[in-house]
Amino acid sequence: CEFLLLKAYCHPQSSFFAETPHNIRDYGEPFKEAMWLDLIKERLSENVYTVAWFVRDMRLIFSNHKTFYKASNFGQIGLDLEAEFEKNLKEVFIFCKANENSFQTR
Repeated sequence: CEFLLLKAYCHPQSSFFAETPHNIRDYGEPFKEAMWLDLIKERLSENVYTVAWFVRDMRLIFSNHKTFYKASNFGQIGLDLEAEFEKNLKEVFIFCKANENSFQTR
């Protein structure tokens, strides 16, 4: 999870998603929860995450962004970071699964 978060921070467009959203007061329906990278980082440092919860929160960032900016060209920023995150997520899990299988004894 830390590696995936670091990869997200390294993305050129991540700064938009790092801090508490400036428009958080405009959030309301259909948003149930705002999410941003620094909050995920804080939760990781407090060891409160499961992998599933981490992935849910990362995807929540992108879902909120798509909903909020659906009628704007600004929405592409979120789509780019989301695509990169999903690609990295698949690569990490493929790597972990391969390593897990290579250490099994028969």
